Amino acid sequence: MPRKTVAIRGLDTELYHEVFTMAKKDGRRVSEVMNHALEAFLNGDYQEAKQNSSGNGDGAFTLKNDGEITLSKSDIIGLHKEVGAFRIETSGRLTFEKDLDKKTLANIDKIVVHDGTVEVPKALYPQILLKADIFGKIEKY
Repeated sequence: MPRKTVAIRGLDTELYHEVFTMAKKDGRRVSEVMNHALEAFLNGDYQEAKQNSSGNGDGAFTLKNDGEITLSKSDIIGLHKEVGAFRIETSGRLTFEKDLDKKTLANIDKIVVHDGTVEVPKALYPQILLKADIFGKIEKY
């Protein structure tokens, strides 16, 4: 089948970049991932996933930050009690307070740093790196 460029109007570019990054990490092409997703959609597989989710399509709450947020241990525990495990996407400034520990960090599924800055305690720097897709900046203190 010859290669053909397909333009998709209204595609969420942040979502595309996240898929691109994940596909690259898995040694796959975005076209493979998209073809698989489109086949699943046509086969009705998306209905089952939709029914098993908590209502936002992928089952996980996403905390989006384009400003400035500081999160403490109690903030993360409180969010987890409200929404379960969650994701953080930031294009602003995000600071994790020093009281954060590995156990509390486990409540966060993924951290996506688009073009913002994330400040983390030195002790948790490696754990944050394992949870993060970084397009911006991570500083340790």
